[in-house]
Amino acid sequence: MPPHRRISYLALLDRSLAPGGHLALTCFAAGEMGSELPDADFYRHSRLEGGVAYTPESLRWIVSHLTEVELRRMRDEPPESRCFGEPFLWTALLRHDAAR
Repeated sequence: MPPHRRISYLALLDRSLAPGGHLALTCFAAGEMGSELPDADFYRHSRLEGGVAYTPESLRWIVSHLTEVELRRMRDEPPESRCFGEPFLWTALLRHDAAR
């Protein structure tokens, strides 16, 4: 979620997710991969520097209108696995509660 798209993306989620609906999210983990520039620097440079990385706190703040079911690092999966997993990524399951 690049800074300049967050408001419209979050509004789309509000319109698209039914009460009780779930969102699965994957993004770069800060300290591992992706850019950790402050939002203002993304605007100044006019590029994402390969993707935005998030701390757990920053990710929770952005999606604070949703209920966190789980937020964790992905598990590393070997190439022969039928599952995808890279430890430099966050994976989150979030729920849209009608009461929030």
